[in-house]
Order: sequence, then C-alpha cells, then structure tokens
Amino acid sequence: MWDPSNLVSVGKIAVISLVLIGASIMDLKYRRVPDRFWLLMLLGAGGLVLWEMYIKGGDEEPLSFLSFFLLIGTMLFVMFGYPEPGEVMKGNRQDIMFLVIYALAVVGGVVGFLYGDRGLFGRVFLSFIFMLAYFAMYSIPFLGVRVLHGGADAKCMIALAALFPWYGEIDVITMGPFYDIFGDITAMEYVFPFHLSAMLNAAVITVVIMGLYLPIKNMVSGYFGLKMFTGYYVDVDKLEGKHVWVVLEDGKKKKVDPTEKVIRKLRRKKVKRAWCSPKIPFIVSIAVGFVVQAFVGNLVMILFLLF
Repeated sequence: MWDPSNLVSVGKIAVISLVLIGASIMDLKYRRVPDRFWLLMLLGAGGLVLWEMYIKGGDEEPLSFLSFFLLIGTMLFVMFGYPEPGEVMKGNRQDIMFLVIYALAVVGGVVGFLYGDRGLFGRVFLSFIFMLAYFAMYSIPFLGVRVLHGGADAKCMIALAALFPWYGEIDVITMGPFYDIFGDITAMEYVFPFHLSAMLNAAVITVVIMGLYLPIKNMVSGYFGLKMFTGYYVDVDKLEGKHVWVVLEDGKKKKVDPTEKVIRKLRRKKVKRAWCSPKIPFIVSIAVGFVVQAFVGNLVMILFLLF
C-alpha cells in the first residue's frame, strides 16, 4: 500500500504534467503562454500541497497552514504586480483588493512562523526564497543576459517552487543512479530542490538539443562558419512569422523581433539573408525536465557521477 505522501506527490506530478503539456503546446505555437496556465497549476495542485502539509505535521499545528498564503501572495504579486498607492488612496477597488490579499499573505506567514510548526514553515519559507530567486533571474540581467529570458518561464518556475516545498522523491516511480545514491541525502532537499533540479534538467536538455540542431541545420544549408552553433541564416522574404530573433549590427549587436519594420529595413539595405537565433520554447524543456526529475533525477548530478 502506498504511503500517503507518495500518493500526494504522484497527484501533483500528474496535475502539473497536464498543465505543462498544455503550456508547451502554446509555447511551441506562439512562444507565449497565458497566465491562466500558472493559475490553473496552483489551483489544481495547491490543495495537494496543503494535504502534504497536513500529513507532515499540520494536523497537530493547524496554524501552520497560514504560512502557505505567503507563497500564494508571492505568485499573485509576480503575475499581477503591486497596488499603486495613489490608486489605493483614490479608492480603486482592484488595488485595494490586492493590498488586502498581500497583507493577509504577510500576516499568514508571520502567524505560521510564530504559532505553527517551525519545520513546515521552514520548508514553505525555502520555497518563498526560491520564488524570489526565480523572479530575480528574470528581472535582473547577469552579464547582460537574463537567466530566465521569458516571463512565462519565470512564472512557471515560481509556480513550481510554490508547489514543491519538499524534495518530492516518489519511491514507487523513481529510478536511476541519482535516486539510488542521492535520494536519501537530506541536504539535497535544500541544495537541489525538486523545482531547481527540473530547471537544471531543462537547461541540459536545451543545450544538448540546440547543440545538435543548429550545426546540423547549418551544415545541411551549406554553412560551416564559426557561428554555426549560435544561429542560422533565414531568407529575409521568409522571416515574417518565424519564431526567431534577428541579429542586427547597427553600431552594436542586438536581437530584435522580425517585425515588418525590421524586414523593410533589411530589404532597404539589400540584405537577402539575415542571421537569426531561434526563440527557444523553454517551457517545453521545463516540461521534459520536470518529468525526467520525477522518474530519473537531476541530470547534472547524474553527469557528475558518470564523469
């Protein structure tokens, strides 16, 4: 008979996987994913997290559940922003509503810490820290590059952090060298929580696929230059509607969308083929990395074991 916590984990994996499949389809077609997917993920799996908290000690300390509002408030802040003080003073209902929600989230976190189970609060607070970290990865460029380039990528990771306060090992389905060696090491829950491991898996998968796809595509088209691992040429007449960044060098290199204005500019300069880099549907990589993490484990650590 399954342990209740395993049943909860399997339920979360199933719900989140279904949402990620839908989000991946949107990302492949439009390179945009509406916020409703992340709200659906939270609604579908949030109850399971509360059940998980109940199993792990919340039944003895009911006020512990209030700490979960800290995660909900953070997710809403990421998706909808903060209430404008001026609008609050004017009596704008929407801004007042969000101010109340955020205030309740903070109060819930404080009450959960003071009067709830400290162990449960610690896990929730760790998720909160990671949610802020993912938000920073999107908002703050590092060496001119954002670690999480798309807003949907960041919101997806923030939602996953909210839903995985615990590592998430599922004894009945996990397999492979990672879980055999690292599965019982408590420190892994803090160093490589489930959501971070899923993102690292996604990064490895993306690098491998693009490292194969780009040079093969360039060799097939007859280009063997040093840039063959970073992009490919696209006929200007075929740029419209392509999911690519057009690389322009007007004084300094920059990447722009292939808008009508950009295409007209290239034609005026008599450019026949533009160098482009693909817009990577990273939600697809996250979805695959998430499933790999559930069944196999952290690919980075597995590679470390192999080499």
